[in-house]
Amino acid sequence: MNRRTRVAIGQASTHLGLAVLALVFAVPFVWMFLSSFKPALEIIRIPPTFWPEKPSFENYETIFTRLKFARYFLNSLIVSASITVIAIFTSSLAGFVFTKFKFPGKELLFVLFIAGLMIPFAIIVLPMYLLVSRMGLQNTFLGLILPLCISPFGIFLMRQFMEGIPMAMVEAARIDGASNLWTYFRVMVPLSKAGMGGVGVFTFLWTWNQLWWPLIIISKADMRTVPLGIAALAFQHAKRYDMIVTGAALAVIPVMIVFAFAQRGVIKGVTLTGLKT
Repeated sequence: MNRRTRVAIGQASTHLGLAVLALVFAVPFVWMFLSSFKPALEIIRIPPTFWPEKPSFENYETIFTRLKFARYFLNSLIVSASITVIAIFTSSLAGFVFTKFKFPGKELLFVLFIAGLMIPFAIIVLPMYLLVSRMGLQNTFLGLILPLCISPFGIFLMRQFMEGIPMAMVEAARIDGASNLWTYFRVMVPLSKAGMGGVGVFTFLWTWNQLWWPLIIISKADMRTVPLGIAALAFQHAKRYDMIVTGAALAVIPVMIVFAFAQRGVIKGVTLTGLKT
């Protein structure tokens, strides 16, 4: 067996293994989507069924007309989109400062930001709640958005990405009389779109699936986000497995759409992160 044949067999084995692994991960999602078209009794039937016997959109009609799920979707879109946009701006601006400026304590400050990655969210959620409650921002969009606008991971990613942008380009802009903000918006941002896209996707996915913070800061039903609405279904309609499965299927759709459209940008941004000239 020659070398080319061995390489071909190795690649085929790798692709086959990845395909099997992808199938294993995909089966639960497929079952969830198919179960959203089943009545509750069919979902809990033993032995279970994979394909719905009589597919119906009744679950979707019920969850949107009776359970205010459209309102939950709107709340999640507002919160996730706002946090994503602000986090992209703050992370890229911090990355610009940490890579293209020199000032005392820069490395220490960066380490403090990165330390946020090592602190579990459950530890800081109580101080965050006390701060937001004293500001009177409970049950408001500002209360949901403001505490999550700074992303330690985003700052780390953008700093590593911007390290690959030559300092000569920034110095050329300064020689021409450009201000720091002009240099940021006209030089750094256009060259950092891939990294900013990666930060945006990761931030959106994390924010969309966030349960801890909305659970603590929100008490009004009209302000619930999608994960909080699904959790409420589990508690308030414990026997309505059809509603829980349908809500979970709806919650996954935006995540899949965002990742499908931004997949190449995320891969490019993460791949180029850390490359230096």
